[in-house]
Amino acid sequence: MYHALYRYRYRWLWNKFYGFLVVAGIAFSLLALVVGTGVLFFRWGGQVLFYRDPRLFLEAAMPTHAAGEQGEGELAGSFFSLWPGLAGSFALPDKDPRALLRSQLPLLAYVPVKQEVEVNPVKPASEHAGMAPKISGKYLVAIYHTHTGESYTLTDGMARLEGKEGSVVKVGELIRQELESKYGIPTLHIKKIHDRQYNSSYMESEKTVRELLREEPQLKVLLDVHRDAGKPRRDCLVKVKDIEAAPILFVVGSDARAPFPTWRQNEQFARQLAAALDKKYPGLCQGVRIKEGRYNQFLHPRALLVEIGSANNTTGEALAAARLFAGVLGEEVRKLVEAEPAQPGAE
Repeated sequence: MYHALYRYRYRWLWNKFYGFLVVAGIAFSLLALVVGTGVLFFRWGGQVLFYRDPRLFLEAAMPTHAAGEQGEGELAGSFFSLWPGLAGSFALPDKDPRALLRSQLPLLAYVPVKQEVEVNPVKPASEHAGMAPKISGKYLVAIYHTHTGESYTLTDGMARLEGKEGSVVKVGELIRQELESKYGIPTLHIKKIHDRQYNSSYMESEKTVRELLREEPQLKVLLDVHRDAGKPRRDCLVKVKDIEAAPILFVVGSDARAPFPTWRQNEQFARQLAAALDKKYPGLCQGVRIKEGRYNQFLHPRALLVEIGSANNTTGEALAAARLFAGVLGEEVRKLVEAEPAQPGAE
């Protein structure tokens, strides 16, 4: 009787212990699978890895991190020291940190990453090698926007900002910075909003231009910077010397609707710039388009409307085009200044 009871109790205890081992083994396997390595639970010397230092968890879950950070610290000489030898057998993404994370945490591979076209920031004048000396005198170029609210849909989510500065203003500002920093050309950028009432935009910008010319009669070039509209995406991108940029179009008004006896002078300057762009950056410029309106160009012989990109461009693509355009414009303006006869008394 005693022996039977002993065997029963012994079998019962063994079953309980065996059941505990099975449950513990399943839990161990599941947790090891989630973390990505069974080494998570043990450190060299038999110590449990659930330690207060969270870096240990990272080093176990991300072996590349352990290999990169290992030195004479507390994990030196452990199992992780084997990783550098193993890592040499595999091609690790060593340039893009996002690719490294995706390789170590596979779920990140399914997270979409938005790719942005980054335009090189404009450097201060002192950082430009071979910068042209600054031309003395007042402003030689002025930039304004009749349709100040125009924007680039792929970046801003809309083609026009009501009563605000659209991305086209950033394009004008980049042109100004490039002209001044690289070519030493004093340039004025007017950011006044002219299209609060869209139908009267040109009447409002005409007031600005007339006031500007009274204060700065020496201006050589007057640019009204816009962006085009109504073009499909396939027509909104050109590749110039491995640079993806928005196309550029010059618009010149004529005397079809109202007197404009000097519009051919504006056309000649537009074609001069278009030819210079074609020579330096083939494909960037889409030419010169003659339209019936005057677009305030009757106020100055080198007043032009330039469309940089379209609504279906990104702001980055428009800025890339603006940078290239500014380089050509700067060279042409310096030619105009050098061709002028020296003023009496000038040094």
